[in-house]
Amino acid sequence: MYRVAIVGRPNVGKSSLFNRIIGKRKAIVEDIPGITRDRIVAQTEWNGIPFEIVDTGGYLEGDEDKFASYIRKQIEKELEQSDAFIFVVDGQTGLTPADKDIANLLHKTKKPVYVVVNKIDNPNMEHLSYEFYELGFDNIFPVSVIQKIGIGDLLDKVVEDIPDYKIDKNVKKSKSNKKKEDYIKVALVGKPNAGKSSLFNAIVGEERAVVSDIPGTTRDVVDTIVEWNGNKFLFLDTAGLRKKSRVNYGVEFFSVGRTLEALKKADVVVLVIDAEQGATEQDTKIAHLIQKYTKPAIIVINKIDKLPPNSEEIDKVIKQVREKLYFIPFAPIILTSAKNKKGIKKLLKEIKEVYKQSLKRVKTSQINKALQQIQKLR
Repeated sequence: MYRVAIVGRPNVGKSSLFNRIIGKRKAIVEDIPGITRDRIVAQTEWNGIPFEIVDTGGYLEGDEDKFASYIRKQIEKELEQSDAFIFVVDGQTGLTPADKDIANLLHKTKKPVYVVVNKIDNPNMEHLSYEFYELGFDNIFPVSVIQKIGIGDLLDKVVEDIPDYKIDKNVKKSKSNKKKEDYIKVALVGKPNAGKSSLFNAIVGEERAVVSDIPGTTRDVVDTIVEWNGNKFLFLDTAGLRKKSRVNYGVEFFSVGRTLEALKKADVVVLVIDAEQGATEQDTKIAHLIQKYTKPAIIVINKIDKLPPNSEEIDKVIKQVREKLYFIPFAPIILTSAKNKKGIKKLLKEIKEVYKQSLKRVKTSQINKALQQIQKLR
């Protein structure tokens, strides 16, 4: 059975997280005492997928010099046995040398690692999780074990990554037979005040075709499906775009964690740029993530209503954006005014087209032919 170990230094909330997980669905088969009193193993399941969860526990208060060596020993006990690790850190204390020491050991295993930044008890504290990207792991989850926030997102990712051969055959069928998604997942990204929220509201408000709101399990966000012209679009509401009051706008969507997760999940990424400011350094950073994860993308120049009504000014902005974001030339540019609801239908149409193009596969023979033609031009 797939085995996941919870690791981390003392007093970060490992045991509390363990208790939340095993009690979440009341689906524990049995509790198995570990070889030592420091470890407890339980069988649980999430979304119908069973796995073992291991609590590596803490250490006896004593000589402070034994801190790092003790943690190392606890992790080493599970390095060979476990298939993945939930690495718990304290968001309020911040990144510590001990956290870095543990991270170095986990990197050597080359196994999946999910960093849980605990004690993020409200949205205004979420920025405390950003520094933990320094540890070098992609999967960072702001969590409040006490408030039961973010645990569902964590477990969704854990079971999603479990290989089929590690799943019990009786359960494997339920995972493989899930209904195929029939919507295009879209992430609106960009720096604060670029107009993402306004654009989102313009899309939903104009089409008036919200099929459903999908509340996540123990999550504090809601994704929204919008239907237009027979097509369904799932807008990833990772930053509470529908309800500004729920999010500190200063750390709204342009945060490393939220942007990265949205990019990974999305079928199409829409980079929203303020027409008055043009492409900025923050926009460049996000565009580099689009390039890194090879995501189909669209560049939206929003707030064109604030520009002088002549094509010359608009052309200047388009040129500046193209020059600044030269490394994603494949992304078409759409001009919008969320305030006046202009360009919304054109954007939805382009999202559909870009997604359609992303599904196309090019044969090796076609690639070779193109390379030969390029060589002739040299």
